[in-house]
Amino acid sequence: MNPATKHQFWADVAVFEDLNDGKTIENFLTNKGLEARTYDDKWFRYFLFLRPPRITYRVQVRHDHFQDAEDFLNAEPPLALKRAMHCPACDSLQVSYPQMTRQFVMPTVLLHLGIIFRLIEHECYCEHCHFIWNLPDGKIHLVPKPAKHFPF
Repeated sequence: MNPATKHQFWADVAVFEDLNDGKTIENFLTNKGLEARTYDDKWFRYFLFLRPPRITYRVQVRHDHFQDAEDFLNAEPPLALKRAMHCPACDSLQVSYPQMTRQFVMPTVLLHLGIIFRLIEHECYCEHCHFIWNLPDGKIHLVPKPAKHFPF
């Protein structure tokens, strides 16, 4: 590794709920020559975000290689990329979950108070179009199909 890249920040490429999907994308990017990792920010989840209901894994590359990673994923997207969290408004992969910022303390404190007093739920935030939404609860909702009528 180049000493200059050792001190670069990591940038999120995609967010997954399944570790195996994240590792698949990590391996894909590593095979393309990029330094990538699948990161679980459990300390943020446990202490800063009051354990959001979903566990997420972030596939990250060095900040200077973010555009290269995006280009590789757009040119030949692996199948696992379909299972990443996408923005429902613009289909972007630049999604933060939970929506709280990791750079500033005050917005996080205010959102914590809203979550503690049940005024706010954990939500996703699109860094591309700034859309905010709730994830589906993960329960399967069966939609009854209409009965077929057989001519007798």
